[in-house]
Amino acid sequence: MKYIIDTDPGIDDAIAVLMAHLYKLDIIGFTLTSGNVRMNDVTRNIKIIQDFMNTDIKMYKGEEYIDPDVEIATYAHGKYGLGHIVYPESRRGIEDKSAEDFLIEASKENEELTIICLGALTNIANAIKKDPEFPKRIKKLYIMGLSHEPDENKEKYLEFNVRVNPDAAKLVFESDFSEINVITHEAALKVIVPKKYIDTLKDSDKILSNFVYQLASKYIEFNIEHYGIEGLSMPDPLTIASVIDPSVVRYTKADVEIITEGDRKSESILKMNQGKINVITAIDVEKFIDMFKAVFN
Repeated sequence: MKYIIDTDPGIDDAIAVLMAHLYKLDIIGFTLTSGNVRMNDVTRNIKIIQDFMNTDIKMYKGEEYIDPDVEIATYAHGKYGLGHIVYPESRRGIEDKSAEDFLIEASKENEELTIICLGALTNIANAIKKDPEFPKRIKKLYIMGLSHEPDENKEKYLEFNVRVNPDAAKLVFESDFSEINVITHEAALKVIVPKKYIDTLKDSDKILSNFVYQLASKYIEFNIEHYGIEGLSMPDPLTIASVIDPSVVRYTKADVEIITEGDRKSESILKMNQGKINVITAIDVEKFIDMFKAVFN
């Protein structure tokens, strides 16, 4: 299986990419989307991540788009997107080909191609617009996104990756992909690596484990302030883990509707136990944490 990671790093994106690398997923490209930070910083950050991994995976920029009503997530990820530390600029180059053109080309050249989406769905939507047959050539599409709040008495959470580009999300979920697997925001908040474990990585002799410690401090501060959680939440790493070992999660079929206009803009409506989209309903948290510790120790 070949993989493309569509990403907007972002602290948890960075940790997810490290995890995919350490578990030896065959990644043939990174497609870059704006969201957590703007494209200049997304590009800068994926280069830095590859410097730490000592890899040479090709990188493709997508369209710079963030909905005008959305504030970029520097409040969670730091000024440039990789926490408190400002890393030196990398001299790596970015491919001239656009993200959507690479996605289309790769889908034609690889019979079993899986795309893992860790950010807004702008690049995937643009590929569909350019080539309506694109979805039919994708083996599996994994998406970290959506929110499903079954308690009608609670205020509906508008998930960030959908809010960045709700029109793109709507197009993707309405397209004819053979398999879409979704890790929701609510699920991500159930998977927390305790701060005390992250602190042990400070003195690790493994470069990537120490890098995780450096990245994590800002995100842990955000989790404490916004959710009262003393640890590192794992939305994007959980998505990667579900690709590596599908037994980490369980899904239920659902229909998905994305509202793109009016007061309910960016709301996702999930009708469970029907439809064809796989939406996460259960997690083996212990298994995930074991997977995390196996490579970051």
